[in-house]
Formats: sequence, C-alpha cells, structure tokens
Amino acid sequence: MKLAVRPYEKRGEIGLNAVDPKLQGRGIGRAMYEFALNNLKERGAEIACVGTGGDASHAPARRAYQAIGFDKAIPGLHLFKVL
Repeated sequence: MKLAVRPYEKRGEIGLNAVDPKLQGRGIGRAMYEFALNNLKERGAEIACVGTGGDASHAPARRAYQAIGFDKAIPGLHLFKVL
C-alpha cells in the first residue's frame, strides 16, 4: 500500500491497496486502514483521501472505506487513450 502526504495541503492519500477476497471479512482491511491513517496523521496530514471505482466490483472497497469513516465523495472522471 502506498501512502503519500502533501504537506502544503496537509492531505494524505492511501494508494492502491487490496485484501485477498478469500481473507476479506476478518478485519485485515480495517487494521490496514487504521495503520495507514495513523501513519498519515503522524506525518502531518489533517485529512485523508482514497480513490476507488464506482462499479459493482469495487463495492466491497467502498464499504470498507465507509466503515472506517470515509464519508465524502467527489464525482470524477478518468479519461484514457491507448497509445
């Protein structure tokens, strides 16, 4: 899991992360996010963000983030181009 802090914004970001589907529901994600949030706070972040997909396959991730207290969302769009 990548963790980044933008000191000038006092914002921390939790990057790409996952819990093996066979191990979900055992508190691993919660422990991982609590560690991440504490680490970001210790490094000066006052707010944390995490990105995820809006499709059905990302529903478990959204539930996990909401369970740990993430509750604000900003709709976005990522555009891609094959090179």
